[in-house]
Amino acid sequence: MELAGTALIVVLAVVVVIAVAIVGAIYAKVRFKIATPDEALIITGRKSGKPVINPETGDETTDLSGQRVVIGGGTFVKPIFEQVVRLSLASQSFPVAAEDATTKSGVGVTLRSIAVVKVGGTERMVRAAAQRFAGRSQEQVIEQQTSEVLVGVLRTIAGTLTVESILYERQDFSKEVKDIAVPMLAERGLVLENFEIQTVEDTGEYIRNLGRPRAAAVARDAEIAEAQAQQESTERSNEAAVQIAESNKALALRNAQIAQETATAQADAAAAQERAQAEAQQEVLVQQEQVALRRAALREQELQTEVRKPAEARKYEAAQEADARKYAAEQEAESSKTAAIRKAEAEAQRTTAQAEAEASAARARAEAALIEQQRRAEGALALAKAEADGIQARGEAEAAAERAQGEARAAAIKAESDAYQAFPESARLQMVLEALPKLAQPYADALGAIDGITIIDKDGASRLPGQVSTGVQELATMLKAQTGIDLLDLVRGLGGGSASTAPHTVPAQSHAAVAPVHAPADRPAADADGASD
Repeated sequence: MELAGTALIVVLAVVVVIAVAIVGAIYAKVRFKIATPDEALIITGRKSGKPVINPETGDETTDLSGQRVVIGGGTFVKPIFEQVVRLSLASQSFPVAAEDATTKSGVGVTLRSIAVVKVGGTERMVRAAAQRFAGRSQEQVIEQQTSEVLVGVLRTIAGTLTVESILYERQDFSKEVKDIAVPMLAERGLVLENFEIQTVEDTGEYIRNLGRPRAAAVARDAEIAEAQAQQESTERSNEAAVQIAESNKALALRNAQIAQETATAQADAAAAQERAQAEAQQEVLVQQEQVALRRAALREQELQTEVRKPAEARKYEAAQEADARKYAAEQEAESSKTAAIRKAEAEAQRTTAQAEAEASAARARAEAALIEQQRRAEGALALAKAEADGIQARGEAEAAAERAQGEARAAAIKAESDAYQAFPESARLQMVLEALPKLAQPYADALGAIDGITIIDKDGASRLPGQVSTGVQELATMLKAQTGIDLLDLVRGLGGGSASTAPHTVPAQSHAAVAPVHAPADRPAADADGASD
């Protein structure tokens, strides 16, 4: 029971304490006042006896010691003994109109403006404003009293200025109003934050008429400015058009230049492509030409092996045979000097005929080999499909054949010449003497066909022997030039007699005359054959 009673007492005590704490907190909440940023708290109550500055007189006094001002903070208000009044420190704006304010010019004007005021933020200004505005509609009272002050100041200052000054010097006018009104409002605890004159009106036409010249000047200036602006606009439009035209021209020129450069680049590219193709084709042709040259060289080597070498071998063989025959003929001639000239001539003719036969056989073999080589070359060229190789091979083959024929002919002629040189002088003379009638036969036939000759000359027929003698001398000169044998010297030598050579007579031809004859140098062997026949 005692424990239960004790616990009950403790619980009751705790409840009481909590209740007291709650009541105290509520009381404190109710009695502790906090000022918002745009307001001030004025706490009035029992005087404290401390001196306080009077906001109206500026003197210290204990009459206001019962007032406390709290700005931006909080304070505890004693119940029953103190009360709190809230005073707004926010700005407020309102229109101010001074009607029929007489100016220095005697013209009545209506001045309409806007004022922005607020309660000052110092303790002194809050106390002054609280004395005038606390407990009433603060905004209305402030607007009314401020309007009264500002209207009075506007009228006062307007009376010292002309209408033109008020119109054209509004900033100065507003400044004068502020200079006068600010101290007056400060006594009421107010601050004039802004004051601007909006309009200036009159009941007549003064302000309107005052602005007409200016309006006319402004209109004139506006028209001039508009005309100038139009002129400048036109000029600028023209300049812009010119610039646009120049820009278009530059663009067209640039496009033309680009097109030209593009065409040039395309032409260069096409030319480069054509050059590349031509160079490639040229390179192919060069390679083909090199191949053809290699083929031609190969073919030339083949011809060299197949035609030239055999021809040279045959040429060498013919030369050797000719040398052997020459040596045999010389030996035979030396051993049979005392033999008859006919036998030596026959032997020489047989040797010549044999040389010619061998030369003819060599030419035939060369021609057969040439024809065979041509056929082979044509077959190889047809298979290779290279016309240039064929032409070159045929040309070389023909050249080789011509050279082989010429060399064979030269070898035969050389063999004949060597054989002729191997003959003794009497045999050669005999051959020349036997060839002379045959050379002179055509001329003798021509003269023999003449029935008679009439010589018209002062000397008559006496000149005929001289002309015949001249013809014989010319014939001897021609024979010497052609064969190297002086006929007259040989005849004179025969006339003197020779121990080792039998004389031979030249058969006389009836009605024959001797005339110059030009015989080819390569036909002595044929003429010798004719003479022997």
